[in-house]
Amino acid sequence: MIYAYECEECGAVKDEIRKVEDRNKCPKCDLCKISMKKLIGGHSVVGDMEPYYDENLQIGIKSRKHRERVMREQGVSEKIGKGWY
Repeated sequence: MIYAYECEECGAVKDEIRKVEDRNKCPKCDLCKISMKKLIGGHSVVGDMEPYYDENLQIGIKSRKHRERVMREQGVSEKIGKGWY
């Protein structure tokens, strides 16, 4: 895992790869030589696709699941190629 640490003296921030069990063993600041504190970080959520307006379906699409639901409701198939008219 990657953990971020910050020096309370100078504000320097450092990322380190550590085992989960070693996450609270804070490194020393390269500049001040004092023990840094672990920062609490959040995770980022990445959507499965950017929202867009679908001209064919005539609706704003928010996600893949939303597009699938709208297509089912409109009786549309994603088949492309042979047999598609």
